[in-house]
Amino acid sequence: MTKYPTLRHIMVLLTGTAISQIVVMGVSIFTARLFTPETFGQFAVYGSLTAIATTIASLRLDMAIMLPEDDDEARRIARVATLSNVIVAGLFTVAAFALRDLVIAQYDDPELASWLLMGGFTVFFVAQVTMMQFWYNRKTQYGTISLNRVQQAIGSAGGQLGFGLLGLRSLPGLIFGTLIGQAYAFVNLRVRATSLYQPIPDGTTSTRALLARYKKMPLLNMPNALVDSVRINGITLLIGTVALGAVGQFNLAWRILQVPIGLINSAISQVFFQKLARVRPGGMLPLVRFTIIRSLLISIVPFGLIYLVAPWLFTFVFGQQWDMAGDFARALTPWLAMQLVTSPISTVFVVTNNQQWMLTFSVVFCAAPLSLLYFSPLALLDTVFWLGLLMAGMLMIMLAMSLLAARGYDRRRPDPAEPGTGADPEPPEPTV
Repeated sequence: MTKYPTLRHIMVLLTGTAISQIVVMGVSIFTARLFTPETFGQFAVYGSLTAIATTIASLRLDMAIMLPEDDDEARRIARVATLSNVIVAGLFTVAAFALRDLVIAQYDDPELASWLLMGGFTVFFVAQVTMMQFWYNRKTQYGTISLNRVQQAIGSAGGQLGFGLLGLRSLPGLIFGTLIGQAYAFVNLRVRATSLYQPIPDGTTSTRALLARYKKMPLLNMPNALVDSVRINGITLLIGTVALGAVGQFNLAWRILQVPIGLINSAISQVFFQKLARVRPGGMLPLVRFTIIRSLLISIVPFGLIYLVAPWLFTFVFGQQWDMAGDFARALTPWLAMQLVTSPISTVFVVTNNQQWMLTFSVVFCAAPLSLLYFSPLALLDTVFWLGLLMAGMLMIMLAMSLLAARGYDRRRPDPAEPGTGADPEPPEPTV
């Protein structure tokens, strides 16, 4: 790890992600017995709506912080992203108030509609933490990112558990508990981010010029990310219209299956985004191919075990009231296994300047599962089984697209003005 810095960075982030996931898993054993599936269903709808808003909060300019060679240009981009986060968070609160009757009509739940007003805080905290993490990623300060994830997990999971033990076993208990961790993560990073908030000297490229340079972020990458978020969260929102208890069961299965994915991919994808952003033409395809093969090998054992033991494991760990969650977990296994494979290389479309490819794919990738859920004549569990197979097949198409994008990038001549060509290539690293 001393010789190969990428491996060292991955292990630093992996450690923080592992600890945070262990904390969430451990606390979930208790909160699953303190809160009902219906309450978790309410919280899943709240989380899905805020997640969609968070996706577009910074106009995807947070990712552009990684791209300029000059730190002052990156700081200026961060200022714009912060302003956008504030505006979108405020608009979410206004929309939650204005559309209260619509939420009640869809979910028959006045309590959910009322507490959605707190969503603006969630949107701001999460979006701003994400923006600052890109700055730390740029500066290769992965230890700070890793520690922050642990602190946020302890704060949110511990907050939910604390409110549950105190008797607030309803939607406000889950919301306020989560906000504790999100607010602490924000404050902690903000205090440490002194280099991000240094004055920007005169002569730095103007905001208008930077927005023109990275215009594909809000124009192409943001719609792509929005479609992706609508797909993931739209599934939860559609299931919630059937029954909040059912979406609570589905969401528990989804969250627990994200543990092996989050344990590995969150670290690898951030580090490889930084590496992809600096690779020269000629080195992209080998790096992408290596990442895909490694991720395939990593996914076999954990997801094979999940498929075999999920129905028994969920009721044993979380209690008999979560009897449907294990069946949902088994049905989702193929999809989430392929998600582990595709997540690390998803940023290749940004680095190779092919966001339009991913936007087109994402529209289809969004429409397919939502159409299946909406029009399926099958029972909910059977529908989710076919959903898992459908999404796994589509992610295989995405892998082929990423290889084509990397091959096309490698055929270009190096251009110093283009992101990804401004640094010397690193020596090849060994297979992990």
